[in-house]
Amino acid sequence: MKRTKLTPSDIRGVFALVPACATPDAASWKATDTVDTDALADLINKLIRDGVNGIMTTGSIGESHTLLWDEHKKIIETAVEVVNRRVPLFVGTTSLNTRETINKTKYAVEVGADGVMNGTPMYLPLSPADTIQYYKDLSEAVPDAAIMIYHNPHAFRITITPKLWGELSKIPSVIGAKQGSTELFNLIGSIKAVGDRMSILSLDHLMHPCMLFGTAGGWSSDVCMGPAPSLKLYALCREGKWDQAGEIASGMQRGMAQMGLTMEEFQQYQTYWLKRALDEAGYCKAGPVRTPFVHAPKHIEEASIRYAQNWLALVQKYG
Repeated sequence: MKRTKLTPSDIRGVFALVPACATPDAASWKATDTVDTDALADLINKLIRDGVNGIMTTGSIGESHTLLWDEHKKIIETAVEVVNRRVPLFVGTTSLNTRETINKTKYAVEVGADGVMNGTPMYLPLSPADTIQYYKDLSEAVPDAAIMIYHNPHAFRITITPKLWGELSKIPSVIGAKQGSTELFNLIGSIKAVGDRMSILSLDHLMHPCMLFGTAGGWSSDVCMGPAPSLKLYALCREGKWDQAGEIASGMQRGMAQMGLTMEEFQQYQTYWLKRALDEAGYCKAGPVRTPFVHAPKHIEEASIRYAQNWLALVQKYG
């Protein structure tokens, strides 16, 4: 039976970005089958059971940039099987060029994903005109795929301006955005530019104040340490209880501040410190980071543990 294609109204709440759960040998270049499918399935089941509204795979924490294609396919297939239409599932298919992205997206749709979370090719930064063409081509080539634009200015080397957001929202199949910008003028501008043609998800730490301006909810990797704080924050924002929501948001942001990292360190060791924090929290088994991103200095390790401890305190308080 042909499934119903998702619309912007289906993108609401808290969407979990799951790690590419890894086998113990994943940090070795010799390893060719590093996906711990049991750990991934267990995590997705727990997140859905505990109330998240959607699942996303193979972004940055999902290590799409270090997976072999056979491993990438295994993650997609596992996620499709485990989610089983209970919540919307978006799988990452970002690549270095349009044709490869189309091939990956076709595969994702064929095996049952609802849509794709896709960022622009990043070897060279795209111009605004080429950004529009990229998503037009993807929409035309795979019309059955709902497209979630993955906006990560640091990784993809382009900041999508509010004006460009408005143009992208006119493309068929583009129904949502994982807004990775933390710059409020960009966030708020994107919300206003797309209207009801797209659903914008902000970082969960920024649902307060972004939901006040019209975001549909938030995306989060932190929920893989336990989703209660993010779910509670979303509920309070929906209810207009902004003071209480602000208290939770402040607690989340405290974790970032306590890490004590420069922005360069934060980005450089992003996958390492977050997977380390996930394992420290114990809600899931993320496993080691894949090569070549396998080394981190001691202070990154210590920052990861502080981050996990802060989140676990929020889980205990709001769980």
